[in-house]
Amino acid sequence: MARTISFTTNVGCKIQCKFCPQDDIMTSYAKTENISKIEFGSPPLMTYQKFVSMLEKIPKDVVIIFSGFTEPYLNPECGKMIMYTFEKGYRMEVYSTLVGMTLEDVDILKKIEKKLIKLTIHLPDVEKYAKIAITSQFKQVLEKIVSLPIENTYFMTMGTVPEEIEKIIGIKVHASQMVNWAGHIDYGIKTERIDGPIICSMHEDMDNKNIPPIILPSGDVVLCCKDWSMEYILGNLLACTFDELYQSNTYREVTQKMASENDNVLCRNCEFAIPVNKMKESEQKMKELQIKPGDNISQKLDEIWQRCLWRQIEPEALLYFYPKIKNNEMDYVEVEDKRKGPQKLEIAKSFRRDVIPKYENLRK
Repeated sequence: MARTISFTTNVGCKIQCKFCPQDDIMTSYAKTENISKIEFGSPPLMTYQKFVSMLEKIPKDVVIIFSGFTEPYLNPECGKMIMYTFEKGYRMEVYSTLVGMTLEDVDILKKIEKKLIKLTIHLPDVEKYAKIAITSQFKQVLEKIVSLPIENTYFMTMGTVPEEIEKIIGIKVHASQMVNWAGHIDYGIKTERIDGPIICSMHEDMDNKNIPPIILPSGDVVLCCKDWSMEYILGNLLACTFDELYQSNTYREVTQKMASENDNVLCRNCEFAIPVNKMKESEQKMKELQIKPGDNISQKLDEIWQRCLWRQIEPEALLYFYPKIKNNEMDYVEVEDKRKGPQKLEIAKSFRRDVIPKYENLRK
């Protein structure tokens, strides 16, 4: 798994999903930037010029993610930024609710799909956890994505997908688990505080040297996707180098606290944190059971974790699922179903017959 960095193209997502702590990032960003108040629908935007300046400082082996703390397409220049990223040779991931995305933006995604590792579309739900309006524009964009199709497209939801959306995509999508963003909201699964040394599982090296940061419109870079309160600003990428973010006093302080027995740090309440002692115990058991992390079974299980949970499979999970696969007690489909992550787009023949002609008529 490569290093990643996420761009937050705007602050103040107007969608206001119930499980998203927008108030935290809006309040913190306004305070940092001396803005009296950020209004929903009028978010501070990352300019294209600033984006270009910052991208040029990022090594080419780093995967660029368009997501961060908001819907990326609420910035009208998001498509332009994605195209520029492609032209510069970077690989990308895009996460979107499709709110703000245009049909032209879909064309750009199709053009760059060879560099697009993953396009994850967050769908509306009947329960309104995600407050995504099902407009005619939304349906046209969704239909176009499915009809092209765009490689490596995945769908996710936090509840029950409306029937009219399910008909468009042609597949069933399981609800993902909601988390409380390391204590930022009351919604979702609460992660119990972890004592003792911990490591971040967001990068395969498991050494806390490459925690994936988030870039804000001002150029400020915060620790990770859980730092909605901007508690840990590593630096400003308009004024420093990429490497200096990881050499900053803030980053050093975070990793020192993670290595301590009980120093308070955001990471102790995060579902991506793994206790070092548990990991060592699991690694010993893996040796005893002759489980090899790099073999075919391990790789396929890790792919499921990367796709569904956006992280490397932890040793404890490998210990549980590896023997079940090896002994034919479960198959990979059953494992993925238990993870209930995003479902990959598969287009039924009936969908191609019904939807593509409608889309072709829109183009005329």
